[in-house]
Amino acid sequence: MPSITVTALLSTLTLTIGLQVVVGSQTTKESLCVATYVNTDQAVDMVSSLVIGSQAAMIIDLPMTIGKAKELATWVKTTTDKPLVAAFTSHNHPDHYLSGAAFFEEFPNIPFYANSRATKEIQEDAPKKVEEWSGVHGVDNIVQNTTLPSPYDYSFFALPGDEDSPVYLIGPVTGDTTHSTLFWIPSIGTVIAGDAIFGYNLHMYLSDLVTHALTESWLATLKFTAGLNPFTVIPGHASASENGSFNGVRDLDHSYEYVKFWQEDIESKGPDYFTPSEIFNKFTSRFPDLLINRSPTAFNRLNITAENFGRGGKRRPPLQPLWTFNNTAALNGWIL
Repeated sequence: MPSITVTALLSTLTLTIGLQVVVGSQTTKESLCVATYVNTDQAVDMVSSLVIGSQAAMIIDLPMTIGKAKELATWVKTTTDKPLVAAFTSHNHPDHYLSGAAFFEEFPNIPFYANSRATKEIQEDAPKKVEEWSGVHGVDNIVQNTTLPSPYDYSFFALPGDEDSPVYLIGPVTGDTTHSTLFWIPSIGTVIAGDAIFGYNLHMYLSDLVTHALTESWLATLKFTAGLNPFTVIPGHASASENGSFNGVRDLDHSYEYVKFWQEDIESKGPDYFTPSEIFNKFTSRFPDLLINRSPTAFNRLNITAENFGRGGKRRPPLQPLWTFNNTAALNGWIL
């Protein structure tokens, strides 16, 4: 069956614009812009987004390791002279928050936020994540006393001086895990998507899709995002080569096609139908262009998917009770 993109599926008229690393306003009032930084190597290609206003700035998503947090802090200081007034994490995965304390040493006393459900999950998971990733990257490169976010449940925020250009927090929605937040900036047509969307030349993280409802809910999030008609979608992970060319179509379409392929060709067969190597080969056959990107982190995500769902594979037990999220209507409670 030929693949159907999100854009075609929704008959969405989407304008594709070549963009630089800094995404400026698409309206006559240029009060906000978004600069992006791809945290490579140990930070698994995670994208941090710096929203810069007329008087202040804020940042979304912080990398996993201390070294990468210091690199990000240096980049922020060279990118804007505006004071940093807040930081957010888009969801509960450690590659989007774990190095917070090291980053905040460079920007002391700024508040750190997540939605209340993600905050609770991070509070529960952080000690185990510190232990796990210290074993991978070393105790000297993982913050041992994690800075935990505070709950933020306003539906929007505004930077000082830019109250007429609010940033809307859409969530909780499902991306590669539950209780994620999308950051929608209508004044510049930009969605900062976190791990609801991955870069077009990367394999995606599917390990949390332990129920059919979670998969269906993620697809609903992608359809909703397409319906916003964004000029620019900033994914949660991207290759460094893509930084500076984010648009409103390519990564969104890739993410929808990838999750839909998982749903129709693998998940639908039932648990343990395929071996890990069969799952690996099915993805590389369906998405051969991803072989061009030799990022080890991209292939690690595919290996995790294959092992987690393949017959006899090495499972990564989730810390949160994801198997209880088996009601699509409940996950998509935003659909009335």
